[in-house]
Amino acid sequence: MRLKRIVNSEQDNTMKYIFITEDNLIIEFSYINKNDGKNIICVPSQTMCNIGCKFCHTTDYIGKIKTRNLTIHEIVKGVDYIYVDLELYNHPKTMLVSYMGCGEPIFNNEGVIGSMEVINDKYKEYTRFAIATSIPESHYIEFFKFTEEIDKLKLPVKLHLSLHYTMDQIRSQWMPRSMNILESLSAADFFKKKTSNPVEIHYALLDGVNDTEQDAILLTNLIKDKDFNVKFLFYNKKDSLNLEPSDKEKLKTFKRYFNKYNIEHEYYIPPGLDVGASCGQFLMDEYLNKD
Repeated sequence: MRLKRIVNSEQDNTMKYIFITEDNLIIEFSYINKNDGKNIICVPSQTMCNIGCKFCHTTDYIGKIKTRNLTIHEIVKGVDYIYVDLELYNHPKTMLVSYMGCGEPIFNNEGVIGSMEVINDKYKEYTRFAIATSIPESHYIEFFKFTEEIDKLKLPVKLHLSLHYTMDQIRSQWMPRSMNILESLSAADFFKKKTSNPVEIHYALLDGVNDTEQDAILLTNLIKDKDFNVKFLFYNKKDSLNLEPSDKEKLKTFKRYFNKYNIEHEYYIPPGLDVGASCGQFLMDEYLNKD
């Protein structure tokens, strides 16, 4: 694995590290500094993603780019490279290694958990982890195995559940390989109770799709009795989909219901929008511009 190039955002403190694997595939890691006391390294779990969520930039390229799990060595090497390149050892603060890059982490339990073990041992008390997963229906058993292993190893892992919808008939159209909503939330609840680690629900607000007052009521009722917080995400558009992010007036409706039940929430604009912050966006640009 070798470095191809580094790309700096002109909008914020985000850097993309582009690597070429031994089998000539492109993978990207990101460094994010939000001035919140953490060094964040966003890592991939696979070379591509074939889970098929309609809003994801990788979906248009399923079958055109090889999808394989990254090895423990590849993931750790990317983290190590950034740590040394930016001399993070000179700024000892929490290092959040976030498995929110390309791929579905639950498809690669071995690489994800194995790399967590190595990184946790190497960087000790400074390290925390996060994963974002849609909990694929075909691999729900692997999710529970993942949970058991995280509990066994006592790894500090925050679970980010990619939910995004409040009705199964709509969610199945946009996220066809994911478990249904109630099962996904039950699995996330199991993770929290088993590991005592936090859970966050991700909900990208899409204009006219999942941003109605009915959605606000349904989402409130789904999680009001669970100890989850919610992160509303700004949707970064892709050219092949005629879809716009919701305006902030729609967000106010959700906030009104959430405040009523004291549900912790925030609105999040992903950093590095100018260098392809959305899942797989920059990766696809690299392939299209590959020499």
